[in-house]
Formats: sequence, structure tokens, C-alpha cells
Amino acid sequence: LDTLLRQAEETSVPPADRAPLLDKAALCRWWRERAAAAFVKEGCRLSLGESLAGDGHYELTTPDGGWGAHFACSFCTGESRYETAQFMIGCDACDRWYHGPCVGVSKAESDAMSEFSCPSCAAAKGVPYKYAQGQPPPRPKRTRRPAARYVAALLCEADALRVSTPETEAMRPLLEAATAWDVPARALLSPSERLCGTERLAALREAVARADDLEVTPEALPLARAALERYDNWRRNEDTLRERPKEARRPSVSAASMAPSTQDCGFLSASAFPGDCLAAGASLLAEAAALGGGEEAHGLRFEIAPE
Repeated sequence: LDTLLRQAEETSVPPADRAPLLDKAALCRWWRERAAAAFVKEGCRLSLGESLAGDGHYELTTPDGGWGAHFACSFCTGESRYETAQFMIGCDACDRWYHGPCVGVSKAESDAMSEFSCPSCAAAKGVPYKYAQGQPPPRPKRTRRPAARYVAALLCEADALRVSTPETEAMRPLLEAATAWDVPARALLSPSERLCGTERLAALREAVARADDLEVTPEALPLARAALERYDNWRRNEDTLRERPKEARRPSVSAASMAPSTQDCGFLSASAFPGDCLAAGASLLAEAAALGGGEEAHGLRFEIAPE
């Protein structure tokens, strides 16, 4: 399209004949600007195509060429101000800077160390990354990871323009990967397949871990993360309840009336019922029913009910 417009200008094609091409070129530029805003991280000087095809590493620079510590590093998307407001640590191997929490390093560890290698440089050297804290080492995030629905809309607009670009062809497999992840994840979260049992919980955790490699955010990913967070919160409250002495576990009519119903899944902390384990247990059982039950809930009901 750009070549046609240059040829038309060089051969003095009348403006009226060039108007359709000029309109389409303007729409394509507008589309590319919106796609770049969706994918390219703030502070990243790469183009849309370079960002989609890159390895996630780049320099943090402001528009005037200066260094910007408040932008996204290679291991975050920059969408959370909590992430971009953290302290930064420099890699002695590649000379790039990263937010400490993004690479699993605490401020105390940063102040105490004399040398640091980022996860990518450690992998290149073939040595384990010692700040992974028992988890897989963080992987670079090439883009801002926009929502799958927005990327699908961008590709539909590109198809309507009937102009093929390298950027659209690079975006399609990213959307396909997110869509492929979404289908089994929704099956795990469906009401007919409730989150219960260690196998289903492990499958959901594995799915969320695999989503860390996706450059387009699937629609079900926030729901999956929320489900895991709710379950983990339930387990923390259950542990708090089990740690209380047996003498504190006595029936109380008023306490039982404080427990939420199975429909009201408020996920109250066990500390909301100080010294009253019957109310806390009833609350946890109501939450377990909303989550779909499970072996842990049956064990908790056996301990609480006889008292």
C-alpha cells in the first residue's frame, strides 16, 4: 500500500484517484497505533513487530532517551503500579535492570549480594537460578499481554481492512494459544465440574502456571486465579481453626447465626470469630460448599459437628 502511494505521487496521479488508497493507509496506521498501544510496553523503544517477535529484553528508556526506572522490566507487563514502583536490581552479566520482586529478589537479599545474574543469564550459563524460591524461574514477558477479546477485535478489524501485515500474522498464533488454553480451563471452572479434590486443584494450578507463557491473556485466566486464591484463603482459615485448642470449640447459638449461608460466599477470616470455633467452622463449611466441597471439608465437618 505504501509502495502504491509512492508510485502514485511520483507519477502525478490525481488526488481524487489516490483518495481511496490514502483513506485505507490512514486506517492501517490507526490500527497499527492501537495494536502497538495494546502490546508494546511503556518505555520499550521496540516497534510492534519487534516486540511481538523479540525475546522480551529491551532497554528502559524515556521518550527523550533517558533511563526510566518506573517502566515495565522484562519480567513484568507494567500494568501494575505496584510492580513498577519497586526497587530495581541490575544484572552483572547483561547490564539490564529489573524490579526486584519480578525476579524473586527481596530488598534485603539485594543489599547483601555482591553479584547478580538474572534468570535469562543464569539459564544461558546453565546454572540454576537461586532466587526462584522453589518455583520455576520467572520467564520474560515480551508484551503487555492484552486480553484475548481485544486482540480478537483487532484481528477482525485487520481482516476487514483487507491488508495483511507481519504484525497481524504474528498476533494470530498468540490469540490461538490463548483460546486453546481457555477451553480446558473453563471446563475446570464450570459449575458441573466444581473445584474439589486434589486432582482438579492440581490441574487448575498447572493450567495457571502454563498461562505464564502466553502473550495474550485468556478470558478465563482471571477467574482461575481468583478460584485458586479463594481456595488458598479457605485453607489458611482452616489451618487457623485447627490450631485453636479443643476447649475453645464449644457450641453457641448466637455464634451459629453469625455464619454465612452457602449462597453468601463471603470468605470471612477465621479471626472474625475470636474464641468461637463453631461459628468459624460453620463459615468455612459454607465456603467449602460454595467451592464444591472436597476431602478437606468432610474432615472439617467431622471435627466440628460432634461438638
